Amino acid sequence: MDVRQNPLWLSFSIGRWFHTDVRVSFFFPLLLVVFCYRLGVEVGMAVTGLLFVSILLHEFGHILAARMTGGTGDEILMWPLGGLAFVSPASNFSSEGWTALSGPLVNLVLCIVTLPVVLSHEMLRDSISLIYIPIGDLTSQWPAQLAILMFSLNFKLLMLNLLPIYPLDGGQFSYSVAKLYWDRQTARISSLWLGLLIALIVAMAGFMLEITDLVMIGLLLGMICQYQYIIAQASSAFGGMMDEGEYSDGYFAGSSPSWEDEDDSPRPGPLKRWKQAREEKRRAREEQERVETARRVDELLDKVHQHGMDALSESERRFLQRASNNYRKTEQ
Repeated sequence: MDVRQNPLWLSFSIGRWFHTDVRVSFFFPLLLVVFCYRLGVEVGMAVTGLLFVSILLHEFGHILAARMTGGTGDEILMWPLGGLAFVSPASNFSSEGWTALSGPLVNLVLCIVTLPVVLSHEMLRDSISLIYIPIGDLTSQWPAQLAILMFSLNFKLLMLNLLPIYPLDGGQFSYSVAKLYWDRQTARISSLWLGLLIALIVAMAGFMLEITDLVMIGLLLGMICQYQYIIAQASSAFGGMMDEGEYSDGYFAGSSPSWEDEDDSPRPGPLKRWKQAREEKRRAREEQERVETARRVDELLDKVHQHGMDALSESERRFLQRASNNYRKTEQ
């Protein structure tokens, strides 16, 4: 683990599946703690496991859809707030649309597969609740109860991701549709305004219904949407455009502004871009240090030329010695 990394990106690998690196955030176990505290250990563990599988399949839906429509995708990061699929769809509406909607489509398929069990146990009404999780006896009827939980969790994921709130899948899709009618920047701002408005409506509905979880979801999505709006405005002010092509759930991976000319070549994921930026900063810092060292060495050599070595202080002598040793290492 590199302690110099942004803590939000800290994760560990669980392997490479279907040519895709799958990583899990170090914060993901917090989700298990929360569910066990609120639902009990047995149900909490079951819900966390099913949610992990559902989100992972959802993200693979984005990856496969991007690849099948001419784009790329090679990394998934599992977060406590959802998964991040680092993909770059092709530069056309078909690829962007299918990439955005393929995740919810996976959740829909899982709902259809488990629906017969839900209907046979007459649990449809409880299972389609957007807030509450149906809790049954996992000891005596665990296969059926797991199927019911799988249906309920995927139904919630489906409904949540279809909301046209950036950066959810519905927001990604609405942005792709907006680009058909407006320029990129106008489409971006319009989709963000729509997402922010709906997020506030969700929060207000939760407040009026006294559902704390709904309030928190609405406020969180609103904050992320507002953050994206600020970045979009900053990008517009500098004459640049938002970097596109990377979709995720709960977070828009391609949110960094870009001042470079656009092209159709696949862009690296946010983790790779962050590492590249860090490397560029390191190189710039080293170059600045070399310039400062050279300037200081010139000053001291000039002092020696005018007044002799005895004019140097002990610290100045040590500085010259270090500079000389570093120069020799560089030459070697």
